[in-house]
Amino acid sequence: MRVLNIEDDTFKHHDICKALSGCGIKEVEWSNNLADGWKQIKNSIDSNNPYDLIITDMYYPDEPGGREEQSGDVLIDRVIKNKITIPVILCSSVNLKYPEIYGCVYYSRERNWEADMQKLVNSLVAG
Repeated sequence: MRVLNIEDDTFKHHDICKALSGCGIKEVEWSNNLADGWKQIKNSIDSNNPYDLIITDMYYPDEPGGREEQSGDVLIDRVIKNKITIPVILCSSVNLKYPEIYGCVYYSRERNWEADMQKLVNSLVAG
């Protein structure tokens, strides 16, 4: 399974990778800003090798070196408007709900968010 994680926090990215490894996913591509993440998504589609899953945070820079914005919302809007069929999971430390996407995970070290992530990913893999 090809996964792209768009997340600007290195520690959270590693936490997500660890949770995904529990689903048998060993390699996760990573972007820390919207511009680069969007390029990776478009390139994957243009090369006929689209990602199987996109995981996005809500708040990260729009561009490399930029300040944190609500870029996850922009990404979700772009995916929907461009009719991209890659499932999206929002993994954020803000408890948000987006019925338009595959799922949302409330990331908090005080709760078992990993189980929520693994349940969504395993459900996706099972079809």
